[in-house]
Amino acid sequence: MAGGPDRTGAAPAGFTTADLAHFTLFAGLPDAAADRLVGRMRMRHFSRGDTVVSFGAGGSDVFLLCDGPLLAKRFSASGQEFGYRRIPVYGYFGELAALDGGPRSASVVALGEARVGVIAAADFRALVADHPAIAAALLADLASRVRELSDRLFAASTVSLPGRVAAEVTRMALAAGVVGDGGIVPDLPTHAELAALVGGQRETVTRAFNRLVDAGIVTRQGRSLVIRRFEALLAQTGD
Repeated sequence: MAGGPDRTGAAPAGFTTADLAHFTLFAGLPDAAADRLVGRMRMRHFSRGDTVVSFGAGGSDVFLLCDGPLLAKRFSASGQEFGYRRIPVYGYFGELAALDGGPRSASVVALGEARVGVIAAADFRALVADHPAIAAALLADLASRVRELSDRLFAASTVSLPGRVAAEVTRMALAAGVVGDGGIVPDLPTHAELAALVGGQRETVTRAFNRLVDAGIVTRQGRSLVIRRFEALLAQTGD
């Protein structure tokens, strides 16, 4: 399903400079340039199950996630789902197609209600060319993602599935700013979504996750997860 109009019946709010201020990629953008950019952007709204972009599709817009959970993923020829990453709030995606003109490298789907700002590729490339601070931040982000994908590839070959589950929960905790006991991870993925992220079957992932719960390391709280023993969680990532 594609994203549609605001389902509340109210006119959806557009993307604002207040929204842009949350994105560290644009931290060095002068106020006048930020105003011009926002004036050329639009806001899109998505519900759970909506597809934001499709693997292999054309299009080169860049997307800024203002709120809501999104998952970047692909499917194998046999239909198995592989999750690349959960896109964090105030994260962005679509920059590869904007930079090289190639097709989309993954599908991105909404796991819940989401608001996404959209930048045209030409505007994004102009920002990178005209503002060295943005270019430097973009390169740092791309380097970070290469490191993360390298870690995932290594873990897929050397770490047990329970260890990969613990590592993914740790990544979600760190992304939520959790670095100690009692921290809360919002918008917990379903076990099927978690299985796609760690490269396992849902039933096996459920058993591994329940092992963390039974050990008192984590506790479910509705759609959120409470990290009860952060150091113990870290210790599980090398299993």
